[in-house]
Amino acid sequence: MTQTMDIEICVCTECVMDGSMDIMQSIEELKEMSSELEEKYNTDIEIKITPVKCLGKNKHGIHSPKVSINKQVFENTDSQTIMAEIILLMKKEVI
Repeated sequence: MTQTMDIEICVCTECVMDGSMDIMQSIEELKEMSSELEEKYNTDIEIKITPVKCLGKNKHGIHSPKVSINKQVFENTDSQTIMAEIILLMKKEVI
């Protein structure tokens, strides 16, 4: 059964200037590598990326870029932080 990981990336001017497009590119690259990750990670999870004009209130300032993963909002984030969170959510349970 395929699960979906819903990721919303704010693409307002402030977030784009602070790196939201880099975050989006990193997630797309992860999706392309899914076959290499099968052993340790649940690659049955479909990653759905949705760019949104504004995530939350306008004028994020120090809180940009903003990214939401399954409704949990991350502020003032970067590619490394978001990738770590995605990989943590994809990690297979070890029995």
